[in-house]
Amino acid sequence: MASVPITATNLANYIPTILSKKVQKAVESLLITGNLVDRSYESDAKAGGATIDVPVLLEISANAVNTANDATLYDTLQTKVSISLNQKYDIGVAVDDINKMQTNPKYFDKVRDKLAYGLAKQIDTSVNTDFYNFSQTVGTDGSAITEDVILQAYEYLNAADAPDSDRAWIFDPESVTDLMKLDMFVKMDYVGDAVWKRGFRGREILGSPVYITTNLHANNTNYHCAGYIQKEALALVVQMQPKFETFRLPLKHSDGILGLAVWGVQEMRDTFGVWIKTRS
Repeated sequence: MASVPITATNLANYIPTILSKKVQKAVESLLITGNLVDRSYESDAKAGGATIDVPVLLEISANAVNTANDATLYDTLQTKVSISLNQKYDIGVAVDDINKMQTNPKYFDKVRDKLAYGLAKQIDTSVNTDFYNFSQTVGTDGSAITEDVILQAYEYLNAADAPDSDRAWIFDPESVTDLMKLDMFVKMDYVGDAVWKRGFRGREILGSPVYITTNLHANNTNYHCAGYIQKEALALVVQMQPKFETFRLPLKHSDGILGLAVWGVQEMRDTFGVWIKTRS
């Protein structure tokens, strides 16, 4: 009879499954847009209320002087922009005492960061969605971004007297791939240190930084709405910063964590933003 060691199948009950104490988190989108728009109205929300009314100081045109008549004095109804603090989101999880004891690593401790990220992502998403509402658009859904698309967006903001400072380009990864195929970004005739060497993140296009995110709004579920904005195009007011509290569910033998945030987003200067249509 041949000498055959006992098989792993017959020893299955003696071979444990080892659960790593390290956790592989779900991949997180880069959350950036909330920091690229106007946050200066947040101090007005601290006293309470559900709407911030921002008076608009309208432009006044000069008149030719006619000494035979009285000067024409400006008298136009002044308008306002209202920021509704109507975005109210919570996020939470509860874990029973048995699972708190038996899970290793401890899920209840590890999940806290994910809850904070979930609220932050929702705030960022609400800002990105407003790119779709800009009246100025460039490019075509389903088509790659071209040099002409970039230059047209740049022209729009210049024509609107948008300040050169605090502008930003926000793209999805697929659009950055399109840009990498354009001579103006990869040939040394145009740039001193081509993107083939350093990549796009942290670089500039026409003097404004480039940001890449997978968290852009999708038009018709297929085409990301990228953007070229000056800071004053959109206002973000986070009235209640994400706050978290733990609670007890005694009848469920469970502990929970619940987070809450309240904010509003409003388009303030439509001409200071451009919706860039993308191929995917």
